[in-house]
Formats: sequence, structure tokens, C-alpha cells
Amino acid sequence: MNERPLTVVQVIPDLQPGGTVNHAIEIAEALTRAKHRAVIVSEGGRLEDAANRAGATVIKLPVASKNPTQMYANAKKLAELSRDLDADLLHAQSRAPAWSCLVANRISKVPYIATYDGSFSERNPLKRFYNSVMVRGARVIAPGERLAKMVEERYGTAREKISVVPNAIDFEAFNPSLIDPARRTSLANEWGLEAKDRVILLPGRLTRPKAPHLLVEAASRLREAGLKDFICVFAGEHPQRSGYTGELWDQVHQLGLSNRIRFAGHTEDMLSAYSLADIVVCTSVSQGGHRRAVLEAQAMGVPVAVSDSENGDEMVRAAPYISDARSTGVLYRSGDASELAQTLFKLLAIGAPARRAMGVRGREWIASQFSKETFAKRLLAVYRDVARKPSL
Repeated sequence: MNERPLTVVQVIPDLQPGGTVNHAIEIAEALTRAKHRAVIVSEGGRLEDAANRAGATVIKLPVASKNPTQMYANAKKLAELSRDLDADLLHAQSRAPAWSCLVANRISKVPYIATYDGSFSERNPLKRFYNSVMVRGARVIAPGERLAKMVEERYGTAREKISVVPNAIDFEAFNPSLIDPARRTSLANEWGLEAKDRVILLPGRLTRPKAPHLLVEAASRLREAGLKDFICVFAGEHPQRSGYTGELWDQVHQLGLSNRIRFAGHTEDMLSAYSLADIVVCTSVSQGGHRRAVLEAQAMGVPVAVSDSENGDEMVRAAPYISDARSTGVLYRSGDASELAQTLFKLLAIGAPARRAMGVRGREWIASQFSKETFAKRLLAVYRDVARKPSL
């Protein structure tokens, strides 16, 4: 029997480059390939065209706003859109949009679900209440088993209400054979690299929860240990109205690391970026989902150094979970710049051939665990179950 097509409305703050937006676009692609209808509601952004190419209908609303009045107005508009589009469900990927989805659900009775990536601080009861909207819908999607358990324990959410759907990586798109040598050289020149330089790459937005300052501290320790010919590249933009990037610049200048640190900003050509890297680092101190850059780097055959707060054993094959001979990277203690420095020193010291072998194992592992086909199958099963739309 043929399935009736679903209409799924994703609600995300914006369409600026980042892991959440890339994830939303992959969901749109999965829906479109399966002959369902994909809609993305957001404030728009640079990846709007990419969303359109993925088959999504993009509708602009100020859903990034945390102003209660605007959030309620968004909710009423989402309820209206749900009726007009004959939507089967709303899928929120952030907290402010999730609150609007919750109210829209009360108005329209269209179910909503949310993806819980775990990167939310809970400093006080009010913050905990604000975050709880991510588990109030018909279903919670967690990218990994650790996060599923955390949701269950933190909020008392029934396990049957939580669905584990690991992120997908486009294994063919992130393929070392696709690297353009001219573009790679151009990016190396843009970053001010020399042939002898060993590159430690930290991709992603420069935000406090991702703790890029730890890499600055680690770079200082590497220099003190006598390590030469290394460059740390921060390839990510910083949110507007944030003073955190200024703090990073001050830290770099105070430590005298201007010749070791590059703030590259947003980088469109991530294939070239990964190909220039000897190591890719994830410094986040909050327990999150499967950080996309960690998976992409391994798909590109690059060893990774990952914080153990990052569900590391679900994203990288590393000791103490497996032997070094089978590893694809290294785990280090979250928030510990000294241990991060030791980890980076170790990865650089083993030499390029050993790192290449580690990279080969990483690419093989990503291909076996994070395929787009498996992701689509699991996600669409969740959508169908929540929508409860019968087959023909």
C-alpha cells in the first residue's frame, strides 16, 4: 500500500550557516525524496536558497524572537499556517520556536515535536522551565542514546516518548576525492598557512557554550611545551551582539598568540578546510548532540579531538571504549585545557602516516553508522507515527 504524503513544518530561528540549519535542510531533502511536503518557517538567512534546492517551501516569520508578545503572535500565525497547509505536524528545533509551536498546537490541534540537542544550561528553575518546552510535545527526538537518557532523567519523560535518530552525513559530498587543489591552495593562502604548518581546526560558531577559549589556552600550553609549526584556525562566525568574540581576541593578544591563531570567519568551502586540517577539535562543554563537524571531519578522513561531555563515544571511536589501534580520534576531559593540549600534542607527535590511518578508519566508521538512508528511515517513521496518518 502507498503512504499518504505528509506535510511537515519545521520551525527554526533562522537559515544562517550552522549545524541546526544544515540538519533542517537534510530533513527537507529526506521528506522531498520520499514524496512528502517540506516547509521551513524561519527568519531567513544565507542558506535560504539551499533550503529551496532541498525541496522546502520557506516561509518567513520572526520566530527567533524571545519576546513573549511576538512568540504568541508567531503561535497564532503558525496555527493559521497549519490549517492552510493541512499540516500533519510541526517540528521545532529551538526553544523560542518550540514555545510558539506548543501554543499553535493548543489552537490548531496539530501535533508538535522537538529535537533536543542538550546544549541548554539550567542555571535556575526559570531556565529549566523555559527549556522544558522541548519535551512537552508529542515526541522528543534525541540524536543519541546518552541524550535520550538525559531527557528521561532530567524531565521524567517516558522512554517511549523519546525517539533516537542519529544525525546523517552526506558521505558522498564529504569525500576527499572531491577536493579542488586550486581552491585548497587559495584557502591556505587566505588563512596565511605555510607548507610546514600543522593545522588544528575548530569549525563552528564562536559561542561561549562551545568554549573555543579552551583551544586558545591549549595553544598557549603547546607553545610553552616547545611545539613549533602549528596553527589553530577558528572557522566559524560569531553571533551578532555578542561580546564573546572580543574576549577571545583579548585572550589571544594577552597570551601573545597572534602568530598561532587565525579567526577565519564563516568558511563556505569546508571540503578544503577539512583537507588542510591535521586535527579537528570540538571544545564544547555542554552535553550536546552529535556535533556535525566531528562527523564531517571523520568522513573527510581527519582525526578528531572531542570533549567527553559531547557524547564522545557515540561520535568517535576512541579509548577507553576501544583500543588505540582501532581509534578514529581521542577523547579528553571536558573543560580541561591542559588535557586538550596533551591530546593535541599526542596526535601531532604520532606523525602524519598514523594520523592518515586513523582518518581512514574514521571514514569507514562514518559510512557504516551515519548514512542518509538510515537517518531518513528513522525520522520518517517518527513523523508517520506522530501524525498517525493511515496508509491508502
